[in-house]
Amino acid sequence: MAERERIPEIEPTAQLLIVVAARFSRLNNKVLSQLEIPLTYRQHRLLVRVSEGHTSLAALAAFGNLTLPTVSESVDGLVRRGLLTRGENPDDRRQRHLELTPLGHSAGVAGQLALGRVTEDLLRVLPEESRHQLHQSLSTIYEAATTYFRSGDPGKSTPGGAASRSAESPGVKGKRPGLP
Repeated sequence: MAERERIPEIEPTAQLLIVVAARFSRLNNKVLSQLEIPLTYRQHRLLVRVSEGHTSLAALAAFGNLTLPTVSESVDGLVRRGLLTRGENPDDRRQRHLELTPLGHSAGVAGQLALGRVTEDLLRVLPEESRHQLHQSLSTIYEAATTYFRSGDPGKSTPGGAASRSAESPGVKGKRPGLP
């Protein structure tokens, strides 16, 4: 049998971020699936976004970096389950306006509180200073990931990466290139 080439290793912190994100994704879905009104993470986020006033499919797709058909399919499922309603947009009768039903609001609240409890429990292992540093670091990574999503070719972008760092002058602090 021919010896196969190993898949290359990547920088350890990058690898850890990948596996932590995957673990959190599975954990979030497990927590949400065990609620009285079971949800997927995507369904939960849609309920939260609608509660924040983002009531068009286009706005929801933009927030989630998803396609309109993907969002439409998820919204259809929430409408069938009685968690959302579709109505006429008061400003443009050609557009549909999404609203939470009382059941949808209850499901969204239950999901948000359940995810908050689990995540806060996990964060308790960190001292306050470390939590603050983690918050700052994750915010920066979130912004960089958003930049990747918005770029025309996310596989080639390097927000905050080697190309961006080489453009910075040593000792100059400020906004990092590639981030909004």
